[in-house]
Amino acid sequence: MTAGEKSYVVVKQRAGDLEKVMVTDNYRYLRLYGPEATRRRCGPALSRTSVDKLELRLALFKYDGVFWTLTFDDAHLPASRAEAVKAWKAFMRKLRRCRGSPVDYYVYRIEGLHGNKRWHIHAFLRGSDFTAEEVAWAWSGRGNIKAEVWTRERVLERRDYDPDFVAGYRGLARYFTKEVPEVGRHPWGCSQALGKHIPRPRIGASVSGAVRPPPGAALLPADDVPKLTGWGVFGYCRYLVAGS
Repeated sequence: MTAGEKSYVVVKQRAGDLEKVMVTDNYRYLRLYGPEATRRRCGPALSRTSVDKLELRLALFKYDGVFWTLTFDDAHLPASRAEAVKAWKAFMRKLRRCRGSPVDYYVYRIEGLHGNKRWHIHAFLRGSDFTAEEVAWAWSGRGNIKAEVWTRERVLERRDYDPDFVAGYRGLARYFTKEVPEVGRHPWGCSQALGKHIPRPRIGASVSGAVRPPPGAALLPADDVPKLTGWGVFGYCRYLVAGS
């Protein structure tokens, strides 16, 4: 290999202000088969797990997301998951009435298998889509409501005193998937349109193989380095772009 010869493939996956970058060493594949084949080969490594897929969808909300916990009081406590699902669907129908149109930005999880085993719902909605009053109206007095706004500061939060804390959208994705679902059931749900807003991975080449975040980017912990069968991963990082 001569000096200055490209030998690394750079894959960048963007969603909102989040960017995940992976560098691997099979430039020959890119040269022989082109960007589209390389995208199909490398892209899934950045969205291979349920947490990866959900992290990208949550990042689409940028800093307009509100994490809602909807709990049932004793009078409205579902006797089964099917009843909890009915309550969720009724909640979404009322939210759609507030907008007068489909709701493209939402993620949800119905839980009731851990802790005190009371059914409850977690939902991630855009603050610009619904006011707190509208969410309360849609919940129809079934129980308590708790809201947490996901600002940029919240996404970048660190908790050095808590070794299990995971920052950013990835931490929220892990929270959404913390309860092991019943066999054959997906751990979370979202609008069908949400995934369509995730751009395709960008493919490039590099001489050094170094991963260089853009100026002003805020680095996120690079845990869970992706696996790429047959190729090594020589560089990986996650960051929020600046200025948004």
